[in-house]
Amino acid sequence: MSKYTIHLDLPGGWEKEESTYTEVDGTDVTHIECHLPDDVAKKDLAVVDIYSGLMPSDTTAADEALANYADIVGFDETDPEDFDPIIEWPFAGKKAYGFEALCEDDSPMRLMCIEIKKGILCIMSICAQNDEKLIETIKLVERNLRYKAEE
Repeated sequence: MSKYTIHLDLPGGWEKEESTYTEVDGTDVTHIECHLPDDVAKKDLAVVDIYSGLMPSDTTAADEALANYADIVGFDETDPEDFDPIIEWPFAGKKAYGFEALCEDDSPMRLMCIEIKKGILCIMSICAQNDEKLIETIKLVERNLRYKAEE
């Protein structure tokens, strides 16, 4: 299994922090947290959170999306038995699985899980001040997210 480094280049104005940590099971995870501040409103115009590491052997990107839905949104007893909240989108030539929801401040959010490279899972949460900014930010991440095999 190849190891990959992850890069996300963003235009001026964006603030970014990157870190790497090791999960309890020994999996190395890279975390990239970015936000585009609006100094006048003292609120972010957009926020991007990306976690990337080895795909657990007993799961898929769609399974991970469903688990995240259960953790973040949760199921309701009024949901039909066959209710499936997971949506499939194209992302960087791959299939992304996830859902859309509202953040605590009612801004739109999309969570996507992608097997971005064979055996590499990328989970990204993107929030923005409105739907237009959300789509713009998703496209920006799609254009600029890079994985490179480590030598």
